[in-house]
Amino acid sequence: MRPDLLVDRAFFRHYARCGNWRWAALPVSVEQVHWVAVNTATGKVFCTCALRPRPCLHVQAFAQLVGRLEEDCFEVHPTLPEWLPFELSAQIRLTARRKNTDAEELRWKRARQGLEELTRWLDDVLERGIATCAAEDPHFYRLIATRLADASLRQLSRRIRTAGEAFAQHPEQPEPFLAVLADAAIALRAVERRDRLDERQQRDLEAFLGFTFKREDVRTKGERLDDTWAVVGIVQETLEADLRERRTWLWGIQSRRFALLVDYAFGVEDFAPAFPVGSLQVGTLAFYPSAWPLRALPVDTLRHLPEQAIRSLPGWRTFAEMAHTFAQAIARQPWISALPAAVEAVVPAFCGSSIGISDSSDAWLPVTEATGWVLLAMSGGLPLTIFGEWNGERFRPVSVLCDKRFVTLSHICEPSSSEAASLA
Repeated sequence: MRPDLLVDRAFFRHYARCGNWRWAALPVSVEQVHWVAVNTATGKVFCTCALRPRPCLHVQAFAQLVGRLEEDCFEVHPTLPEWLPFELSAQIRLTARRKNTDAEELRWKRARQGLEELTRWLDDVLERGIATCAAEDPHFYRLIATRLADASLRQLSRRIRTAGEAFAQHPEQPEPFLAVLADAAIALRAVERRDRLDERQQRDLEAFLGFTFKREDVRTKGERLDDTWAVVGIVQETLEADLRERRTWLWGIQSRRFALLVDYAFGVEDFAPAFPVGSLQVGTLAFYPSAWPLRALPVDTLRHLPEQAIRSLPGWRTFAEMAHTFAQAIARQPWISALPAAVEAVVPAFCGSSIGISDSSDAWLPVTEATGWVLLAMSGGLPLTIFGEWNGERFRPVSVLCDKRFVTLSHICEPSSSEAASLA
């Protein structure tokens, strides 16, 4: 077939143009359409068909037709179509990357202004002494928190404000406030050396400061892992008066990796329905970039396995092993707030007047009184497998594997994060 037999406007559809490019659709059947494009300045051509040799007769015919048509025949488009190869739309994509780079630099410029304020504030706190700060009213902490929020460092702003207000109310418990100051100091040092951090460490720093990541970017660019996921625990906490957080912990059966799904509820709105603890879900998760990846998002809706449930959960045998893993984690990602921890063969026990759990090496960790009594009742003196969160000082039981079934402890009243240090 000769190309000149196709040089007829009636054979093509959807005429469009962008810059020097002209393109159209060539229907070849009810189900199949070829797209052809011609650059009137350079003479470059492209067709989506698989015919060889190139250029194919479709685009040869279209190139002849373009020379005969008026400009008004082509609808103006702001961008080139996605089916053009990368090198044809490279200039437009490069422009988009430059816009993203400019936006990131503007964000960091605004952030540095807030971090400079934080540096001066921290110097003042350390010079005056923590004991002196205990006499300050909550406004002292709200002021620096407001400056950080104005610099779009909302995560760091909330942490300093809530820890400071808790310290003002309970000056006999300075540990949570000191921990937040230490994390802030590490972040300030990391910002100074940001060009020496790898990409995953930079993302951890940004997440700690409060930079937001688009969920679609995580789904498309994040590390993907397809597995059967066991729902091993759910924790719901009130972060502020009008902000609540729900953490759903998953365990990959094949990958043997933990994943964390985080949801927020504001004001009177409620969370979406949660996965049943102890259930199995099948699907693909995309992990947020991190030097110690935990947080993830479902790529698609996870599929529930209704006839199956968790019967066992592998875990550490001793608290020393758990602490060693936590040390490895914070060496890579210093702002991990809690490590998912499953510990086997632990027994609820008393130590003096306090209730806690004892591992196979007779090491002992305290738990809240309410949780301790529930564990004692479930155990009956026999070992249990307990899943919880470990922050380096305190173990918070979240669920228990008892008699081959998972029992959640989320209904038990636990202290807020600002009160947690009193149990350590």
